[in-house]
Amino acid sequence: MKMLFRFFPILLLAAVAIIVPSCVDLNFDEPPLEGEDPGLTANTTIAQLKSRLVTPGSFVAIEDDVIIKGVVVADDRSGNFFNSFILQDETAGIDVRISISNAYNFFPIGREIYIKCKGLVLGDNSGVTQLGGYTYTQTGSVRLGNIVNTGAFIFRGKKAGELAPKVKTINGLVGGDITTLVKLENVEFVPADTAELFADAVGLRTLNRTIQDCNGNTIVVRTSGFATFAVDLTPKGKGSITGIYTVFGTTKQLLIRELSDVQMNDTRCGGGGGPVGDIITIASLRSLFAGGATSGPTGKSIEGVVISDRATASVDTRNLVLQDETGGIVVRFTAAHNFALGEKVEVSVGGVELSEFRGLLQVNNTPAGAAVSKGPGTLPTPRTATVAQLNANAEAWESTLVKIDNATLSGGTGGTYSGNVTTNDGTGSTVIFTRSASTFAGQTYPSGTVSVTAIVSQFDTPQLIIRAPSDVTGGGSGGNPDLLSVAQVRALFSGTTTNVAANKQIRGVVISDRVNNNWTTRNIALQDGASGIIVRFSADHTFNVGDSLVINIGGVELSEFSGLLQLNNVPIANATRPGAGTLPTPRVATIAQVLANLEAWESTLVRIVNVTFPQGGTYSGSKNITDGTSTMVLFTRTAASFAGSNVPTGTVTVTGVVSQFTDAQLNIRNLSDVN
Repeated sequence: MKMLFRFFPILLLAAVAIIVPSCVDLNFDEPPLEGEDPGLTANTTIAQLKSRLVTPGSFVAIEDDVIIKGVVVADDRSGNFFNSFILQDETAGIDVRISISNAYNFFPIGREIYIKCKGLVLGDNSGVTQLGGYTYTQTGSVRLGNIVNTGAFIFRGKKAGELAPKVKTINGLVGGDITTLVKLENVEFVPADTAELFADAVGLRTLNRTIQDCNGNTIVVRTSGFATFAVDLTPKGKGSITGIYTVFGTTKQLLIRELSDVQMNDTRCGGGGGPVGDIITIASLRSLFAGGATSGPTGKSIEGVVISDRATASVDTRNLVLQDETGGIVVRFTAAHNFALGEKVEVSVGGVELSEFRGLLQVNNTPAGAAVSKGPGTLPTPRTATVAQLNANAEAWESTLVKIDNATLSGGTGGTYSGNVTTNDGTGSTVIFTRSASTFAGQTYPSGTVSVTAIVSQFDTPQLIIRAPSDVTGGGSGGNPDLLSVAQVRALFSGTTTNVAANKQIRGVVISDRVNNNWTTRNIALQDGASGIIVRFSADHTFNVGDSLVINIGGVELSEFSGLLQLNNVPIANATRPGAGTLPTPRVATIAQVLANLEAWESTLVRIVNVTFPQGGTYSGSKNITDGTSTMVLFTRTAASFAGSNVPTGTVTVTGVVSQFTDAQLNIRNLSDVN
């Protein structure tokens, strides 16, 4: 992730502090409370000073007698700014880099500051102009160092008071506003970022949260894990936010100074859409109904993970089943919803009807605006139980996931899932109900002994609801699913979303590397022989490069994401790990050959020789590589462990997994893939 104003490494700062402590002059003469005039006269505005830095990424040494004057509009009191303060005059603002911690004691918000700039250096940090003390070279790159001998350059003036922020709109922020104090009105945190920590105070990680206006325009709010308000939750309402406007390349960012910079207590855009209540558990809500309540408590919300699957139409399009660590419940909306299996959702239940339908408790007639997505969640582990235990605890376990082993299926419509299929595990029997409108209603269920993962439901009596045929594993002809090659599975894809037939499985070796994070935590690249495919699980997996896997894919969705074929939303339980496999030998090819055979070689290992990285820099993002035959993109996620490492100079050999994101890409697994 991007570090806040990332130019001077912490370790180097510590070293400077240890080696040259006498260079930092903190022996200021204490002025009167309101301060005194240091006897200096500014001869240059901040805007004029910044205009000297013409070329992005360059450095400009100041060699003439330049003096600027401004008022501090952001300091390091809260910990959201480090070794810096923001100085602003009537023309512009600038980030002043200093080698002092707790600098707010000397340069607090509202204090006039004069800076003698001769001998200092201007630098550019991804679009933000900074004033520092010197330049140095690290890992082959020139960087800006902080102002060390502060007392020789920076002089305190009178206490001017806090400057009023410029009132702006998100779309109205321009280059001249960078590193100035601005105020955005009528904005709110996007639903996924409401009631979330501002930053990671435990791991001390800087996090981004997004705010939007009522037209959907967005800007990032970036907060350091060291900030005193990192442990506070983002508000749910609409209002104003004040902070320092910055950029990182083309990304607009806002850095608040204190929690009081955020004032969002009004109704959200669109008339109050989105939860505004305190979170209570689903078990607490269910207990209120048991006690006679017919509506949810005022000012309260529930939060959980969606365990039903809208995509397969296994439940009504207006319904979703939500589960947290205490229980589950059906939420029935007034219209069709768009929340997906595995999504974390918050639902405002204040005043909403609590009622039963044929014995099934639900939050009924819920307005669409009462629910917001909180992003991807983690599906709960199903409770393993017998049918007898299920029947005895149906009320308590209602709307939660269970798994029944050693079961057999019978009945239904012509041996298909449609309608009522009886499930028996020797301890008792219950019904699996499948709507005729579901995408798999006409598929034949397996014979023999199976395991069933399903949602506990009721329709006068207990019943189960499966999300897809992949919820039923085992069985089939002779009790074993048919083994397909990856090439056979790829051939099943019809050009649009396709479901694999029941009782099918694949076997292959994991060629992606979970440990180094260049693949999202739910994805693996699986290869057998000369073919490969992406398997996207319904939750984070623990499979490592070189693992041999057997995966049940009966009923699983086969679809493309930006041109990349994948088996989508595969339950983790569908994959078994017999042990270590043998990694396939990468196919040696030129870039031109990779591009010509993209679809056939997708998700397989290739090795390309005589490769160069013409643009330099780090691996992070898209890098064009060439081997003399053609050019393609090598893509690295910012979360990858090696994203910040510099790409090599000269000619190298690259081993990677062929991929697509609309156009061809190559993904390496770790730095040992580049030699």
